[in-house]
Amino acid sequence: MRVYARWTTAALAVAALAACDDDATAPEGNPAFAVEVSGERFTVEVTTPSQVQEMEARLSSGATGVVIGDIEAGAAGHNQPWSWHMVPSTVHTADASIELCDGRPSLVEDDLEYWLDTVGQFCPWGAKVVERIR
Repeated sequence: MRVYARWTTAALAVAALAACDDDATAPEGNPAFAVEVSGERFTVEVTTPSQVQEMEARLSSGATGVVIGDIEAGAAGHNQPWSWHMVPSTVHTADASIELCDGRPSLVEDDLEYWLDTVGQFCPWGAKVVERIR
């Protein structure tokens, strides 16, 4: 019983220390970028260093191109005011893509069921990474 109590106490102490974060400037969540296409903005999150590198390269160059990702319903806490988001692990950039997934964020919003069930991804042409949010 004493060993169990010691392990429990140790685990609680570690959890308490992990929960303490005095750095109010620490970013929350995955790196996120604002993307503009045809005067409309949407936000993507990315999960890997190579994705961050791709998005940072687009941001620093000012180049337009394609930002591609699978889409799911819900803003996922980062893509407001839209009711959809790109799945972070699938986001990448390209110079070209098929026309089927090209459009504006509002087009996805206006016919979300079609985009989710038929197209499955969003790949706006002329997309420009305009800001790193976190």
